[in-house]
Amino acid sequence: MAIPVYVVTGFLDAGKTTFLNTLLNKYNWQDIKMLVVQFETGEEEFRSCYRNCQFISFPKKTLEQQPLQIVEEILEVLRVYTPDEIWIEWNGVVPFSDLQALLLQKGLRDLCKTQKVIHVGDGAAIEGLLGRTGSALPEQIASSDFIVVRNIYSSVAYRRICRLLRGLNPGVDIYEVRGTKLHQDLYRRLFGRREHPLSLFFLTVLLLIALHIFARPVLEVLQLPVNTIINVFLGIILQAIPFLLIGVLLSSAIQVFVPQRFIERWFPKSIGLGMLVAILAGFCLPVCDCASIPIFRSLVRKGIPLPVAITFMTATPVINPVVILSTYYAFSGNLSIVITRVALGIVAATLIGLFFALRPPKGQVLSGGALDRMMCSCGCYEDADSISTFFGKAGLFIRHSQAEFFDVGKYLVIGTFVATVFQVMGASIFNAPQSGGGLALSMIIMMAMAFLLSLCSSSDAIIARSFANRFPMGAVMGFLIFGPMMDIKNLMMLSSGFSKGFIVKLLLITFILCFAVVFIFYGLGVI
Repeated sequence: MAIPVYVVTGFLDAGKTTFLNTLLNKYNWQDIKMLVVQFETGEEEFRSCYRNCQFISFPKKTLEQQPLQIVEEILEVLRVYTPDEIWIEWNGVVPFSDLQALLLQKGLRDLCKTQKVIHVGDGAAIEGLLGRTGSALPEQIASSDFIVVRNIYSSVAYRRICRLLRGLNPGVDIYEVRGTKLHQDLYRRLFGRREHPLSLFFLTVLLLIALHIFARPVLEVLQLPVNTIINVFLGIILQAIPFLLIGVLLSSAIQVFVPQRFIERWFPKSIGLGMLVAILAGFCLPVCDCASIPIFRSLVRKGIPLPVAITFMTATPVINPVVILSTYYAFSGNLSIVITRVALGIVAATLIGLFFALRPPKGQVLSGGALDRMMCSCGCYEDADSISTFFGKAGLFIRHSQAEFFDVGKYLVIGTFVATVFQVMGASIFNAPQSGGGLALSMIIMMAMAFLLSLCSSSDAIIARSFANRFPMGAVMGFLIFGPMMDIKNLMMLSSGFSKGFIVKLLLITFILCFAVVFIFYGLGVI
């Protein structure tokens, strides 16, 4: 039977040793043989009142330079002492992934099994530490099963810190400690029986079945097209997720593998040349609007000028190869429509970028969301000793991709559901003849429709073709240009990493400039 391993993490002076001294010296635990392994020594020393704890310690230098020696020493102690439990106090400035790699070494992985990871945090300092300590502290929080916080002196601060911690680790159990005494409730919550994931899955399935059985008749009485909503929702999600995954992987690759020095040295210094590079990149990447937003955020965080990044984000969903082919197919090989869409998309995206170059946003553009706290905000991963190797960066790439996928994906799901309701419930409005109100009104209706429907840019041309008989071609082109750049799901995905003020400004400017470009070119007879 594997020996259970309990890990205590926390930044410097978080109170890990104090926590262990209080936790393990419990009277009715004196018959349990424990091995305490310290990878960090602070001002307080670990003490065992009942002599039931064997204690070994390793300095940070040995951990970094001789990890195999540490494994051999731990295995030797396990052979001699045969403990019932292992407690590890992890170094606060070393990535948690290093401990995971250590426990997976041959020998330890067969004898030990990580039971629970407990993070100890100083509530008075944790807000200031996040974002200034690299990825080690956020990674520890994200990997924790249980978080103990101390030095919180108001309920307002406690709720704020809980929101901060759950932004990094949704659903984690948080416990507030006042003073040094640990109440019986902590032991019950910390070592109480955990629900098995399989049981939780079956309970969720049973709940959904029950909702389907009992709620469906009520919805049918209200004449709500439940099946249609579900089908449309699943159709959009299944179409968007592959592109979102491509965007997340590209975004993570840029963030982790592309050094800041490379961008500073090789990326064009002028805004105009940078926009040209952004447009050429948009031609080459077969991604839709769902994928361009994660890449956009990664480019901004890497230091690419905001106007250039905006040009890339707005141009790519309109001019990439997949969109060009789908437009060609939808309009029966009409090259003039394909060329017009690409040309006007480039003009509109360039004007949007130039606007933000002339009128840059005031204040911080990035909102510093959960992902920004989890990864170093400056993106300078290559300077960290723990990830100086390719395998270290590969591990960070996987963690970054996972975090960004779920961080952006939840907003995609919310936005898709809202767009689905508009598609299904608003079908009668959209199908009403509206072409008699002139070009301007028709364009506003079609662009608003594109925003609400939130179609994937790889398939929106087929829908646009169905409106071509009732709306002027200028309005249809407004649908094809504005829709991929900005819609409900894109707005929700942007909210995961950008400030509300910037998003509102980007939405308004994109709408105005797309409208102006299409309206002017249609008036000149280009369309």
